[in-house]
Amino acid sequence: MGRPSKKLEKQQLILDAYEKVILREGFGQASQRKVAEEANMNQPMLHHYFSGSDGMLDALLDRVVFRYMQALNHFSRSNQPQTNNSPTDSSPSLEQMLGFVCSEQFHEVSKQNEVFFCCMIGAGDQNSHIADKVSVVYKHLLDMITQQLKDSGVKNYQKMAYLMMCLILGHDWARKLGFGEGHNHDMTQMLTKLIEK
Repeated sequence: MGRPSKKLEKQQLILDAYEKVILREGFGQASQRKVAEEANMNQPMLHHYFSGSDGMLDALLDRVVFRYMQALNHFSRSNQPQTNNSPTDSSPSLEQMLGFVCSEQFHEVSKQNEVFFCCMIGAGDQNSHIADKVSVVYKHLLDMITQQLKDSGVKNYQKMAYLMMCLILGHDWARKLGFGEGHNHDMTQMLTKLIEK
């Protein structure tokens, strides 16, 4: 794989700076001037790489989704059974998927996306654009869980997927706050028992 383009490198540098400013000062205080200072560039350069604040916000939320999707795709590839059966047989088992979304590995992705959890979700109350983007992140997770449950032959897979998503996100928040540690295995077992096939 070749080296990323200069434009992509600069965009990543700006997004890194944007995340740092949001985490340090809050979403409402993350001005383009502060982001430019954090990125060690002048403010007009931000406009060269992004079409204003909405462009940076969209790119930042795309980064959040990408981190989760990259982790989920890596999990799926590394947990495929070594068989030559039908395509549905190449999916990880339901228990493997539940184990992953309750795992330390999944929690590490959430830590990388701290800007999303600590600042962006709350900002959605004041900004409908952010609220729409936040819902996209949740929709991706819900779609992945729904498809896995459907492929596994679970009854009421749509309702069950929503319940599971809420429990998984709650568990991830509990871990972030320091009192969900050590419960990964318990969560996996309880979620598995909740599911009717």
